[in-house]
Amino acid sequence: MTGNQERHFYKTVECLYRQRKWLVLLANSYVQNVEASEDIVNDSFISLMENAEKLDEAVMKQYLVSTVKNKCLNWLKRRNCEQIIFKNLKIKAIDAQNINILENDRIDFNLFSREVMNICQNSLKKTGYISSQIFLERLKGLSYKEIAQKYNMTQRQVTYEISKVLSILKDALKDYLPVFLALLSFHTTKLN
Repeated sequence: MTGNQERHFYKTVECLYRQRKWLVLLANSYVQNVEASEDIVNDSFISLMENAEKLDEAVMKQYLVSTVKNKCLNWLKRRNCEQIIFKNLKIKAIDAQNINILENDRIDFNLFSREVMNICQNSLKKTGYISSQIFLERLKGLSYKEIAQKYNMTQRQVTYEISKVLSILKDALKDYLPVFLALLSFHTTKLN
């Protein structure tokens, strides 16, 4: 560029720069962010200056408009990627937090269930061997009749022995009773 052409080029750029508000409005209509729109327009003017030798003065305005639109498109794509990454990170953080909560609950439940099982075992020892065996047979699903036949006793005696064990367990587990019933169904084999 000659000196005269260069002065004319800079006057044209300066004139366009003074009218840059409409470019900011154009960018903002796409990106919906005034600060980002201003940055996009400023970057577009930098691009115009970097490509000055390749451009004819007649296409500078169209070049700026195209550059602003392309930079808006790039900005939107980048923001979309950032939102996807942020969403995935947020989901992973929530998942990690939930895993931690569940693992801690499992540990607490295991400790709690061990404590309840120990109380049950100690209570069954207090009931006597036959009573505890009858109770365990019932937990395994044997009927009163089957248990009575197995231990050579009446069904009424089986009912009495089971109610005796349940009474002892009820007293020993009064603080744990709601959970005991759930644990009992899962851990009947551990009582042996």
